[in-house]
Amino acid sequence: MLALANPPWQQDVWLDPSAYEDLEHVFYTLFDDFCDADEPERYLGVSLRSEEEVASMRDLGAALNAATAEAPNDTDAEYGFAS
Repeated sequence: MLALANPPWQQDVWLDPSAYEDLEHVFYTLFDDFCDADEPERYLGVSLRSEEEVASMRDLGAALNAATAEAPNDTDAEYGFAS
């Protein structure tokens, strides 16, 4: 979450068309590996340190699920990435 929320990293990676960030890896990490962003409460004390992190992860999961719903074909163009 810290990397995703880091403005300098966002500028360097997301706004640099030559940099590649594997969005599928981000989803895998947030929903399968690090925690379950749909139900982060059970990760409090495991991979999340505070209720604030739980709430942030829940909000992030909701936002990523909404973005995924708007991109049913899972293409870069749907996510707003240049081809």
